[in-house]
Amino acid sequence: MTLPFDLALRGYDMRQVESLFATVDGALATDTPASRAAARDALRAASLRRRLRGYEMRQVDAAIEQRLAALAP
Repeated sequence: MTLPFDLALRGYDMRQVESLFATVDGALATDTPASRAAARDALRAASLRRRLRGYEMRQVDAAIEQRLAALAP
């Protein structure tokens, strides 16, 4: 999965971000209430690790907010 985030010297763990967004984007594609609720919960509960050479944190945070808005009931 390729995400449109810049790489940063200190950023969010790329694998963790990719896994989270794969789950959320899958829920958006299926559009069932249960999967959307589970994806919202996953986004809200996400505790992303910081790593050397990770995804730029502000970009990821903004994308999380956008996904939460898209998943709103």
